[in-house]
Amino acid sequence: MQRILEMVRCVAVFYLLEQMVLNLLPGNSYERYVRFYLGLLLVILLLQPVFEVFALVGRVDMEVLVYELEQEVDALQ
Repeated sequence: MQRILEMVRCVAVFYLLEQMVLNLLPGNSYERYVRFYLGLLLVILLLQPVFEVFALVGRVDMEVLVYELEQEVDALQ
């Protein structure tokens, strides 16, 4: 139950910060893009407990590290 309350609190804080960012935009020209990226961040925020349950955080971090190292090796060749 505590984990659910923590997740709801994080989503509420994220929503408040999202509204603050949207209100600080100088015009409507970038609002579409900012909403898109903030939506992606919200999806990641909501998937974080799922990753923790299935212990995917370590595996995803390792895959990203391996990918970055492969990119560096390819760049050196």
